[in-house]
Amino acid sequence: MYTRPFKPLLLAAAVVAVNGCSYLTGDDGMFRDRGNDYQDAVEIAAMKMPEQVDKASTQELYVIPPVARANAQADEEITALDFAVPRPLPLGASAFGEHVKIQKLADRRWILAGLPPSEIWPKVRHFLSSNGLRVVYTDAINGIIETGWLQFKESTETKDRYRIQMEQGVQPDSTEIHVLHLSVPAEVKGDGQVNWPKRSINAEREAWLVDELAGNLAAQGDSGGATSLLAQTIGGGAKIAIKDVDREPVLSMALGLTRAWATLGHAVTQQGMVRYDENANTGVYYINFGKVNASEEEQGFFSRMFSFGSDDEEVELPVSEEVAAKSPYTLNEILSNLPLQNPDVANLFPKLEGSDEARKLEDVPGYLLVIAGEDGDLQVHIRDAYGQRLARKEADDLLKHIRRNLI
Repeated sequence: MYTRPFKPLLLAAAVVAVNGCSYLTGDDGMFRDRGNDYQDAVEIAAMKMPEQVDKASTQELYVIPPVARANAQADEEITALDFAVPRPLPLGASAFGEHVKIQKLADRRWILAGLPPSEIWPKVRHFLSSNGLRVVYTDAINGIIETGWLQFKESTETKDRYRIQMEQGVQPDSTEIHVLHLSVPAEVKGDGQVNWPKRSINAEREAWLVDELAGNLAAQGDSGGATSLLAQTIGGGAKIAIKDVDREPVLSMALGLTRAWATLGHAVTQQGMVRYDENANTGVYYINFGKVNASEEEQGFFSRMFSFGSDDEEVELPVSEEVAAKSPYTLNEILSNLPLQNPDVANLFPKLEGSDEARKLEDVPGYLLVIAGEDGDLQVHIRDAYGQRLARKEADDLLKHIRRNLI
């Protein structure tokens, strides 16, 4: 009998609630939808700073660089094809067949790991801590870890210390780990900075740590490890890149000449490439590209590896396997008869001198892979067997194929 007086009160409360919601969220409400306000925005002039104020602090933090066509010529016409998104560079099969391996060049040894430095860094730290090797100095930006002093049981009169340097590898998402060993008399005190030698004092003790570290990294594998944000910049930029120099694609290598010569020598014998001859004095490999002899099941894989065209255009390698197996000319014959009267050829072969007896050789197969530049800043050109430039796309595609096989 008390319900009837409450009905007017409930109705009044409902009306107030509806009006209240409109007041809060309607077009003129306090919490209205502002999602389309940008359509009515008015452009205003940029803020001007007084002359005495440092303008560097007000500039954009993430500046968008100008878009440059890496292989463009000044007189080329830009077409819609120029704006096609390039396919990602495939990983080098030869470098990543195994997760971790030890590389050797002359008396140098280092570890090559198929993971980026940001993932290798915490794995190396874990190896050191789990084996009781005390760390006294780290530099994640430059990829350096230095251990404290340790003493081998068989050598009590000396004590030893290690420096581990991690760098970007020649392939994407790979890491090179270099180990340096130092030994001093046992009475030397302190863990401070030391004068590290260019080469390890004891090659056997360097090899010991290289072997132990490589085995540990291989056992850890690439499953679900930690990543160091600080170590993401280890080694700076890429060691290998394809750049445009004087309107010609070249393979830029931030390596020493000995290392570059060795890794190119390996690359030009892989995946259908044939090395006819070489001349270290002039920095030239005489090479060719042949078809791979594969079963029908494997041909699909190789056709993808050797696809130099667009997605809907498969381009075969230049010559057959039979032709690629040999050349009628030696490299010395080719170099002795290059058209050095052409400045573009002469500039690439500064050590060669023209001869009155030079002649034009007929139907010379293959390509000349030429290394120029200085240690740490090398450029690799690929030319036809007469030293002449290739078509831009052909040179670019062949250099990419060589790059995939560097180690």
